[in-house]
Amino acid sequence: MMGDVRTIIKINQKQFTEKENKLAQFVIENAERIIDMSITEIADEIGVGQGTVVRFCQKLGFPGFHPFKIALARSLGRQEEKTDDSDIVSVLRENHIKAIEETSKLLKMNQKIVLQCAEKISQCRSLYLLGVGASGVTALDAYYKFMRIGVDVKYMPDPHLLAMTLSKCDEKDCVLAFSQSGSTAIVVDMAQLAKQNGACVIAITAYNRSPLTRYADFVLLTAIRENPFQSGAIRSKIAQLHVLEVLFEQTKMLLSDKATVNIDRTARSVEKWIY
Repeated sequence: MMGDVRTIIKINQKQFTEKENKLAQFVIENAERIIDMSITEIADEIGVGQGTVVRFCQKLGFPGFHPFKIALARSLGRQEEKTDDSDIVSVLRENHIKAIEETSKLLKMNQKIVLQCAEKISQCRSLYLLGVGASGVTALDAYYKFMRIGVDVKYMPDPHLLAMTLSKCDEKDCVLAFSQSGSTAIVVDMAQLAKQNGACVIAITAYNRSPLTRYADFVLLTAIRENPFQSGAIRSKIAQLHVLEVLFEQTKMLLSDKATVNIDRTARSVEKWIY
Protein backbone atom coordinates (compact mmCIF):
# COMPACT_ATOMS: atom_id res chain seq x y z
CA MET A 1 0.00 0.00 0.00
CA MET A 2 1.36 3.38 -1.02
CA GLY A 3 0.95 6.78 0.62
CA ASP A 4 1.10 8.15 4.14
CA VAL A 5 -0.51 5.69 6.56
CA ARG A 6 -1.75 8.44 8.86
CA THR A 7 -3.55 10.08 5.93
CA ILE A 8 -5.10 6.74 4.99
CA ILE A 9 -6.33 6.37 8.57
CA LYS A 10 -7.97 9.81 8.52
CA ILE A 11 -9.68 9.07 5.20
CA ASN A 12 -11.17 5.85 6.59
CA GLN A 13 -12.22 7.11 10.04
CA LYS A 14 -15.94 7.02 9.29
CA GLN A 15 -15.90 3.22 9.00
CA PHE A 16 -14.17 2.67 12.36
CA THR A 17 -15.89 1.46 15.52
CA GLU A 18 -15.50 3.42 18.73
CA LYS A 19 -12.54 1.29 19.82
CA GLU A 20 -10.95 1.50 16.37
CA ASN A 21 -11.29 5.29 16.45
CA LYS A 22 -9.47 5.25 19.78
CA LEU A 23 -6.74 3.18 18.18
CA ALA A 24 -6.60 5.43 15.12
CA GLN A 25 -6.04 8.49 17.30
CA PHE A 26 -3.30 6.68 19.20
CA VAL A 27 -1.54 5.74 15.95
CA ILE A 28 -1.70 9.30 14.62
CA GLU A 29 -0.31 10.76 17.85
CA ASN A 30 2.29 8.04 18.54
CA ALA A 31 3.39 6.84 15.10
CA GLU A 32 7.11 6.77 15.94
CA ARG A 33 6.55 4.76 19.14
CA ILE A 34 4.38 2.16 17.45
CA ILE A 35 7.21 1.07 15.13
CA ASP A 36 8.96 -0.53 18.12
CA MET A 37 5.90 -1.81 20.01
CA SER A 38 4.33 -5.25 20.04
CA ILE A 39 0.65 -5.75 19.30
CA THR A 40 0.09 -6.65 22.96
CA GLU A 41 1.76 -3.46 24.20
CA ILE A 42 -0.47 -1.32 21.99
CA ALA A 43 -3.63 -3.20 22.92
CA ASP A 44 -2.84 -2.97 26.64
CA GLU A 45 -1.91 0.72 26.53
CA ILE A 46 -5.18 1.87 24.99
CA GLY A 47 -7.41 -0.79 26.53
CA VAL A 48 -8.55 -2.77 23.48
CA GLY A 49 -8.20 -6.40 22.44
CA GLN A 50 -5.53 -7.64 20.05
CA GLY A 51 -8.31 -8.63 17.66
CA THR A 52 -9.33 -4.97 17.45
CA VAL A 53 -5.80 -4.05 16.38
CA VAL A 54 -5.78 -6.73 13.68
CA ARG A 55 -9.23 -5.74 12.34
CA PHE A 56 -8.16 -2.10 12.31
CA CYS A 57 -5.13 -2.97 10.15
CA GLN A 58 -7.27 -5.09 7.84
CA LYS A 59 -9.80 -2.28 7.34
CA LEU A 60 -6.89 -0.20 6.06
CA GLY A 61 -5.97 -2.92 3.55
CA PHE A 62 -3.16 -4.69 5.42
CA PRO A 63 -3.24 -8.44 6.12
CA GLY A 64 -2.08 -7.90 9.71
CA PHE A 65 -0.23 -5.78 12.24
CA HIS A 66 3.31 -6.44 11.01
CA PRO A 67 2.66 -5.32 7.38
CA PHE A 68 0.91 -2.27 8.84
CA LYS A 69 4.04 -1.40 10.86
CA ILE A 70 6.26 -1.74 7.77
CA ALA A 71 4.04 0.65 5.82
CA LEU A 72 3.91 3.06 8.76
CA ALA A 73 7.71 3.02 9.08
CA ARG A 74 8.10 3.77 5.38
CA SER A 75 5.59 6.61 5.50
CA LEU A 76 7.60 8.11 8.38
CA GLY A 77 10.74 7.96 6.26
CA ARG A 78 12.31 5.14 8.24
CA GLN A 79 14.13 2.64 6.07
CA GLU A 80 16.23 -0.42 6.69
CA GLU A 81 19.42 0.50 8.50
CA LYS A 82 22.52 0.67 6.33
CA THR A 83 25.96 -0.10 7.66
CA ASP A 84 28.68 2.48 7.17
CA ASP A 85 30.94 0.63 4.74
CA SER A 86 33.91 2.89 5.58
CA ASP A 87 34.59 0.76 8.67
CA ILE A 88 32.09 -2.09 8.51
CA VAL A 89 34.10 -4.38 10.81
CA SER A 90 34.19 -1.86 13.68
CA VAL A 91 30.53 -0.87 13.30
CA LEU A 92 29.31 -4.45 13.38
CA ARG A 93 31.64 -5.34 16.25
CA GLU A 94 30.20 -2.52 18.35
CA ASN A 95 26.64 -3.55 17.49
CA HIS A 96 27.29 -7.15 18.47
CA ILE A 97 29.12 -6.26 21.69
CA LYS A 98 26.27 -3.94 22.66
CA ALA A 99 23.74 -6.73 22.04
CA ILE A 100 25.58 -9.01 24.48
CA GLU A 101 26.19 -6.29 27.08
CA GLU A 102 22.58 -5.07 27.15
CA THR A 103 21.17 -8.59 27.21
CA SER A 104 23.59 -9.53 30.01
CA LYS A 105 22.21 -6.68 32.11
CA LEU A 106 18.71 -8.11 31.76
CA LEU A 107 19.94 -11.60 32.65
CA LYS A 108 21.73 -10.34 35.76
CA MET A 109 18.56 -8.56 36.86
CA ASN A 110 16.69 -11.85 36.46
CA GLN A 111 19.23 -14.41 37.69
CA LYS A 112 16.59 -16.08 39.85
CA ILE A 113 14.38 -16.67 36.80
CA VAL A 114 17.33 -18.09 34.84
CA LEU A 115 17.98 -20.55 37.67
CA GLN A 116 14.30 -21.53 37.87
CA CYS A 117 14.23 -22.18 34.12
CA ALA A 118 17.39 -24.27 34.32
CA GLU A 119 15.89 -26.28 37.18
CA LYS A 120 12.74 -26.96 35.13
CA ILE A 121 14.81 -28.15 32.15
CA SER A 122 17.14 -30.30 34.27
CA GLN A 123 14.17 -32.04 35.91
CA CYS A 124 11.78 -32.39 32.94
CA ARG A 125 10.98 -35.64 31.15
CA SER A 126 11.34 -34.02 27.69
CA LEU A 127 12.31 -30.56 26.45
CA TYR A 128 10.41 -29.36 23.37
CA LEU A 129 11.93 -26.57 21.28
CA LEU A 130 9.84 -24.05 19.33
CA GLY A 131 11.10 -21.64 16.68
CA VAL A 132 10.73 -20.88 12.98
CA GLY A 133 12.76 -18.85 10.51
CA ALA A 134 15.81 -17.25 12.13
CA SER A 135 14.58 -18.31 15.57
CA GLY A 136 14.29 -21.85 14.22
CA VAL A 137 18.06 -21.83 13.70
CA THR A 138 18.47 -20.88 17.37
CA ALA A 139 16.12 -23.71 18.33
CA LEU A 140 18.25 -26.12 16.30
CA ASP A 141 21.36 -24.92 18.13
CA ALA A 142 19.53 -25.48 21.43
CA TYR A 143 18.71 -29.02 20.27
CA TYR A 144 22.40 -29.73 19.72
CA LYS A 145 23.44 -28.24 23.07
CA PHE A 146 20.88 -29.89 25.34
CA MET A 147 21.10 -33.24 23.57
CA ARG A 148 24.83 -33.34 24.34
CA ILE A 149 24.26 -33.05 28.10
CA GLY A 150 21.65 -35.81 28.25
CA VAL A 151 18.38 -33.87 28.08
CA ASP A 152 15.66 -35.70 26.13
CA VAL A 153 15.12 -32.90 23.64
CA LYS A 154 12.67 -32.72 20.74
CA TYR A 155 12.71 -30.34 17.77
CA MET A 156 11.18 -30.57 14.31
CA PRO A 157 11.28 -27.80 11.69
CA ASP A 158 7.98 -29.02 10.18
CA PRO A 159 5.19 -27.35 12.22
CA HIS A 160 2.69 -30.15 11.54
CA LEU A 161 5.04 -32.82 12.85
CA LEU A 162 5.97 -30.61 15.79
CA ALA A 163 2.30 -30.02 16.67
CA MET A 164 1.61 -33.76 16.63
CA THR A 165 4.67 -34.43 18.78
CA LEU A 166 3.76 -31.61 21.15
CA SER A 167 0.24 -32.98 21.57
CA LYS A 168 1.73 -35.68 23.81
CA CYS A 169 3.40 -33.30 26.27
CA ASP A 170 2.11 -32.76 29.82
CA GLU A 171 3.10 -31.33 33.20
CA LYS A 172 6.26 -33.48 33.24
CA ASP A 173 7.62 -31.68 30.17
CA CYS A 174 9.15 -28.31 29.42
CA VAL A 175 8.93 -26.10 26.33
CA LEU A 176 11.53 -23.55 25.22
CA ALA A 177 10.01 -21.09 22.74
CA PHE A 178 12.12 -18.71 20.64
CA SER A 179 10.50 -15.68 18.99
CA GLN A 180 12.22 -12.31 18.86
CA SER A 181 8.95 -10.49 18.20
CA GLY A 182 6.85 -12.69 20.45
CA SER A 183 4.22 -12.54 17.71
CA THR A 184 5.18 -15.45 15.44
CA ALA A 185 1.81 -17.15 14.97
CA ILE A 186 3.12 -20.73 14.72
CA VAL A 187 5.24 -20.40 17.85
CA VAL A 188 2.41 -18.72 19.78
CA ASP A 189 -0.05 -21.46 18.77
CA MET A 190 2.40 -24.19 19.77
CA ALA A 191 3.06 -22.52 23.12
CA GLN A 192 -0.68 -22.31 23.72
CA LEU A 193 -1.05 -26.02 22.95
CA ALA A 194 1.77 -26.89 25.34
CA LYS A 195 0.30 -24.69 28.07
CA GLN A 196 -3.12 -26.32 27.66
CA ASN A 197 -1.44 -29.70 28.12
CA GLY A 198 0.16 -28.54 31.38
CA ALA A 199 3.78 -28.22 30.22
CA CYS A 200 6.08 -25.51 31.59
CA VAL A 201 6.63 -22.87 28.88
CA ILE A 202 9.78 -20.72 28.78
CA ALA A 203 9.81 -17.85 26.28
CA ILE A 204 12.96 -16.20 24.93
CA THR A 205 11.86 -12.94 23.30
CA ALA A 206 12.48 -9.20 23.14
CA TYR A 207 8.96 -8.29 24.28
CA ASN A 208 7.76 -8.93 27.81
CA ARG A 209 4.19 -8.15 26.74
CA SER A 210 3.42 -10.07 23.58
CA PRO A 211 1.10 -12.87 22.38
CA LEU A 212 3.78 -15.45 23.23
CA THR A 213 4.32 -14.34 26.82
CA ARG A 214 0.60 -14.83 27.56
CA TYR A 215 1.31 -18.57 27.59
CA ALA A 216 4.74 -18.47 29.24
CA ASP A 217 5.49 -19.48 32.81
CA PHE A 218 8.88 -17.80 32.53
CA VAL A 219 10.19 -15.07 30.21
CA LEU A 220 13.87 -14.47 29.41
CA LEU A 221 14.35 -11.19 27.56
CA THR A 222 16.85 -10.17 24.91
CA ALA A 223 17.72 -6.47 24.76
CA ILE A 224 17.42 -6.05 20.99
CA ARG A 225 14.11 -4.98 19.50
CA GLU A 226 13.94 -5.29 15.73
CA ASN A 227 12.22 -2.64 13.67
CA PRO A 228 9.90 -3.99 10.92
CA PHE A 229 12.78 -4.14 8.42
CA GLN A 230 15.14 -6.14 10.64
CA SER A 231 13.58 -9.59 10.95
CA GLY A 232 16.40 -12.08 11.49
CA ALA A 233 19.07 -9.42 12.12
CA ILE A 234 22.33 -10.98 13.31
CA ARG A 235 22.52 -8.80 16.44
CA SER A 236 19.12 -10.17 17.48
CA LYS A 237 20.44 -13.66 16.81
CA ILE A 238 23.50 -12.96 18.96
CA ALA A 239 21.28 -11.76 21.82
CA GLN A 240 19.14 -14.92 21.52
CA LEU A 241 22.20 -17.16 21.49
CA HIS A 242 23.63 -15.37 24.52
CA VAL A 243 20.48 -16.07 26.52
CA LEU A 244 20.52 -19.68 25.31
CA GLU A 245 24.17 -20.13 26.28
CA VAL A 246 23.59 -18.79 29.79
CA LEU A 247 20.56 -21.04 30.26
CA PHE A 248 22.46 -24.03 28.87
CA GLU A 249 25.48 -23.54 31.14
CA GLN A 250 23.24 -23.14 34.18
CA THR A 251 21.42 -26.37 33.28
CA LYS A 252 24.71 -28.17 32.72
CA MET A 253 25.87 -27.15 36.20
CA LEU A 254 22.66 -28.54 37.73
CA LEU A 255 22.98 -31.84 35.86
CA SER A 256 26.59 -32.11 37.06
CA ASP A 257 27.91 -35.68 36.59
CA LYS A 258 25.06 -36.64 34.25
CA ALA A 259 26.05 -33.81 31.90
CA THR A 260 29.73 -34.77 32.04
CA VAL A 261 29.01 -38.43 31.23
CA ASN A 262 26.78 -37.52 28.29
CA ILE A 263 29.21 -34.97 26.88
CA ASP A 264 31.87 -37.68 26.92
CA ARG A 265 29.55 -40.20 25.23
CA THR A 266 28.45 -37.85 22.47
CA ALA A 267 32.03 -36.72 21.85
CA ARG A 268 33.23 -40.31 21.50
CA SER A 269 30.38 -41.12 19.10
CA VAL A 270 31.77 -38.70 16.48
CA GLU A 271 35.51 -38.71 17.25
CA LYS A 272 36.31 -41.17 14.44
CA TRP A 273 35.27 -38.50 11.90
CA ILE A 274 37.51 -35.79 13.36
CA TYR A 275 41.13 -35.80 12.14
